[in-house]
Amino acid sequence: MSPRSRGRRGDRRRPSDTRRARRREDGRADRPTGPHTPEPGADTAFGQLGGPTAGSTGDPGDGPTGHPAAEFAEEVLAATPQLMALTSPLQAEGFVSSVIGTWWQLPSQAFGPVLVAEAGRADDAGAVALLHGLAALAEPQVAAQARAALDGAGCGERTPAWAATLGSAKVERCLVVTEDLGDNTQYILVCAYPGEEPHALVVLVDHNLGGIAKDVWATDRAADLEAQAQSTVAADPDLTLTEVDLADAKIRLGEAFAATDEAVEPPLGESFRDLRAVLLARLRTLPDGGSVPEPPPWPDTRRAELVEDFAASPEVAELGPAEVEAARAFVKELVDFGCEYDRGQPLRVSPVKLEGFLLGWLPRTGLLDRRYVDAVPAALPAWVRYAGRRNDLSAASVDGVLAAVRAFVPRFAETYDDPSAWGPARTAVESLLADLDPDQDNADEVFERRMFALDRVPAPGFDVTDEDAVAKLVTDDLREGSEGSEDTEDAEPTAREIASRTAVVRHLWFDDPPELWATARRLVDAGHARAEVLAALAYALADAAREGDAKGVDAVRLSEALDALPGSWKPGSWKPGSAEAPPQP
Repeated sequence: MSPRSRGRRGDRRRPSDTRRARRREDGRADRPTGPHTPEPGADTAFGQLGGPTAGSTGDPGDGPTGHPAAEFAEEVLAATPQLMALTSPLQAEGFVSSVIGTWWQLPSQAFGPVLVAEAGRADDAGAVALLHGLAALAEPQVAAQARAALDGAGCGERTPAWAATLGSAKVERCLVVTEDLGDNTQYILVCAYPGEEPHALVVLVDHNLGGIAKDVWATDRAADLEAQAQSTVAADPDLTLTEVDLADAKIRLGEAFAATDEAVEPPLGESFRDLRAVLLARLRTLPDGGSVPEPPPWPDTRRAELVEDFAASPEVAELGPAEVEAARAFVKELVDFGCEYDRGQPLRVSPVKLEGFLLGWLPRTGLLDRRYVDAVPAALPAWVRYAGRRNDLSAASVDGVLAAVRAFVPRFAETYDDPSAWGPARTAVESLLADLDPDQDNADEVFERRMFALDRVPAPGFDVTDEDAVAKLVTDDLREGSEGSEDTEDAEPTAREIASRTAVVRHLWFDDPPELWATARRLVDAGHARAEVLAALAYALADAAREGDAKGVDAVRLSEALDALPGSWKPGSWKPGSAEAPPQP
């Protein structure tokens, strides 16, 4: 493990630059835009047959413009004549789904209820048709409000014939297209309204972005889409087409959409937002009781065995001893990454996964020791060939991955050393170790010693010679150490305590003298807690202080005082920073 990595293991965000945990709450989130309004009969409103244009993405930040929910509702209701002009329930659901998509992930929950209220007050057939769509597709609370509004709505005689059909489509089967490199999975939901020809909804799940549902598209020509899928798979031995149980599909796709909801500004396809509500409505009709296998467990021992098997493999035979050592260290990080963030698949290799790991994950976290960086161009191709053999990948697939690796691996060393590619935790740790001489200093030992002294990674730019900066960290450390103490008088550290601990921190930071750190490790090994060890070291430094020199230390007396620990000092027998001299042993 890189010594610097110990302070950065918490910066384990996904290569997608992030996953999980916050919704967008910026100043743009006041109001969504109006609905997507397809031309009557336009199949292009739902994406072209076979999916959207490759590489197209939507911006999840598009939409809010600062207008209140009431103005948004007014705009949507003004567009309902276009809804009334549509000729099929699938097109109408696409219109209503795009309306719902405009407020998806916005902090305010007002848009749906306000739209329902305004539609309920409107005396026209378009508003009633909109309420039918919201009742069929919206999230449960808004759908219930729409159904209640429909109970008192008029204009039923002017409502399109398809209005009562909205939400009635059933999923007949689910086909799944998988690829040998495992980057993406396509789910084809073949659906049908009563008495109608089948249509299809297609979901693209991106496994390199944490398994998010990345895009959705639709077509009213399901038979043509199935034929196209079968033809494509038949012509490509690296693709597989299977049918999955609908209950299992409900779980898989439910997890994928939940992952998208939790992702931070994911790169979504152009029709995802417009069709998200339609797809979720179809999922709600699927049966429960499905199951999805959990990723296989990868304990540390199993990971280590995989790394050693690689190091002894024929793919590594041409590497020299130093290169094998570097390859082992590099592959350990790649295996950990695959086990923890690629669904327990350390052996999966693909251009997208490896480029994200090499040019995103590793530079951000700094988990690889710098001395191994220059060996990566030889280690990574060996791993690709090894993983390809273990996974029974075709020669064409392995060659394709290797070609991609050759294209991006030359940028690794420069990117790894580029501070703009570092995450906050790595930036802080690099600052902590900035004064090391890599040819003389043991980075592992320095990192351990300095972390023991401070018990935290200081902010980037920390200067140990800045007395105020050190005193602040020491004060926080002493406060945390006194939490839960019954002695309320000791809760706030005194100036003398802070000065005493600060002296210990400085001596440990610069390893001056080395006997101080050696004594600290000896006391820790003997079972003493960190706070006790630091107090004992402060005791020894005070005992060795030169008379009349607050910061000077007599080296001989300090050596004797350290050798006498812990017998010369007992917890509570002398308080660091006390005005009294330490008791003589």
